[in-house]
Amino acid sequence: MNSRRLLPKTLVGCGAVGALLYGYAALKYGVWDLFGILLFAVLPATYGFMLDKRDRKRASAHMEKEILKLAANRKNLLTAADVALCTSLNMEQSSEALEDLRRKGYLRLKVADNGAFVYEFQSFLSMEEKLSAERV
Repeated sequence: MNSRRLLPKTLVGCGAVGALLYGYAALKYGVWDLFGILLFAVLPATYGFMLDKRDRKRASAHMEKEILKLAANRKNLLTAADVALCTSLNMEQSSEALEDLRRKGYLRLKVADNGAFVYEFQSFLSMEEKLSAERV
């Protein structure tokens, strides 16, 4: 696990431990230290969640770019197996990524003779199609 993934999890864990310790102290000793709870529980956990959300967004954008490059090399036609073979995603993640792109309207779904789902990217145009496009 790299440090970019470890930091948000560590911060959330520290926030949870801080919340447990301050909760225990409040119940056992009747001490409510709002500044301590904010500093050692709420702040690290919130920052950890924010970092995790940002990292997931970046990873999703990077994976979309990888899938687009793969589609460009495969004549705009992909299956989940193609994506799983050529990226770091497994079959389930590949299917979910392709379905997500289909829901966004970037892909069209086709079914092969053997029942496999084939995703066609409509966004790629040949140079002839680009040159023959009319002005709006």
